[in-house]
Amino acid sequence: MSTLAIERRTLREAAIIAPALALAASVAFLLARALPNVAGKPWHEDEAVAGLISAQPLGDLLHTVLLDRGGAPLHFLLTHTAFVVDGSPKTLRWLSLVFALATIPLCYDLTRRVAGQFAGLTAGALAATSQLLTIYATFGRMYSLFAFASVLSLDLFARAVNHPTRRTLIAAAISALVPLTVHPFGVFVFAAELAIAIWLWRLRALPLALLGVALTLTYLRLPGRYDPDAGMSAPEAALRALGGSAGGYGIGLILFAALAAIGAWRLPRTHATLGLLLIVVPPTTLAVAGSDRLSPRHLIFMLPVWTTFVAAGVARLPARVPVAAVVVVAAALAPAAVADPRTTTPGSADAVTAPAAWLRANVHRGDVLYPYSGVFLAALPDTAPAHALPREPVALRRAVSRVGDIRRMFVAIPLRRPLDRSVPGGHVFRSWLILEHRGPFATLPAYLSRIAPTLRGTSAYAGLLQLRGAACDC
Repeated sequence: MSTLAIERRTLREAAIIAPALALAASVAFLLARALPNVAGKPWHEDEAVAGLISAQPLGDLLHTVLLDRGGAPLHFLLTHTAFVVDGSPKTLRWLSLVFALATIPLCYDLTRRVAGQFAGLTAGALAATSQLLTIYATFGRMYSLFAFASVLSLDLFARAVNHPTRRTLIAAAISALVPLTVHPFGVFVFAAELAIAIWLWRLRALPLALLGVALTLTYLRLPGRYDPDAGMSAPEAALRALGGSAGGYGIGLILFAALAAIGAWRLPRTHATLGLLLIVVPPTTLAVAGSDRLSPRHLIFMLPVWTTFVAAGVARLPARVPVAAVVVVAAALAPAAVADPRTTTPGSADAVTAPAAWLRANVHRGDVLYPYSGVFLAALPDTAPAHALPREPVALRRAVSRVGDIRRMFVAIPLRRPLDRSVPGGHVFRSWLILEHRGPFATLPAYLSRIAPTLRGTSAYAGLLQLRGAACDC
């Protein structure tokens, strides 16, 4: 074999291997960045919702999710399955990490299909440096799964648009339904794809609409379940979701928006239209039709669209290799557009160790845990046989009606400062107060009212009043 032939073969092999190595490096970067948070972050109440519900028997799980809460079941079902293998609470975060890592190659593949391989590698690197994905890679809720399901749906839809065969269309139709089973806002992904499908394929897309409507019926139980008292307006949440996807906040977001505009302009019309629908329509709809406060994490489905637009814009610039390197580094170092919700959780990651150990030794089947709390989550799998109750009055009323006779309740109240006094029926730990109440739920408000004066002037007082108010409303 001649030297020239050897060199050509080497270049061909490098062209095949280099993208795989670059993609592996992106996955490894996110893994290294997120891995310490699996054990290093304190447990959040939202994680307790997922963990304690998923630890229930399958029938109770489905009743709680579909009828009591009115939510999407897929994450709970996956967590329930994972708990069969390992019932510890960390399983919840490992599951999120798996889907976060799997999101990166899908972002690459989506962008590769619509803008070429170089743009795909850039999009994968941007996803790996994403603030949203870094935070929710180890947050034990459905958000990394939501990002994964959204990009999977968009990727298979792009394949169907580029090569519309029976096989690709069926795969796209099935994947379009998946975000609906993960989060109520999956309806935005589904609706955007449905609009494009009707535009391209007319009446053949209508059966997909009927399936989508059927999957959203459980959301009829969602309104009125609770009224969020924290968050931000829909437009601000959308801007921070985009910045949390790539670019950060402030001047960096403006520069990344310019790159995204170039990318959207140069993409094929169908793909650009779909992306713009997913960026513009959700915050506009939520701002006009809803008054609930939002968090950027609810809009994490924008991440694959934004990284695709930005990467496509970078690929169209001169000297695209150094520009891409600068853009990825800038994304990794950008000012924070989103905050980790666990930074507001009292105590450190090991603050639940002592109360969780006490609960493991004292909780029994038939006991009630109120409300969903990080300390109850940390005591899994021993707390799995108990009944966990939510904080929101509407969902609480529905759940209490199914519990039956209650002999003993454990009430968890976080402490921002150590408690310097004893509490009747209470077990005091460094960052938690566990109240032990015997009797039906109807007597809980009176019990908490008797306890309240002993906690006046402490960090536990407001938390106790909040729980008493929810119990009274119930």
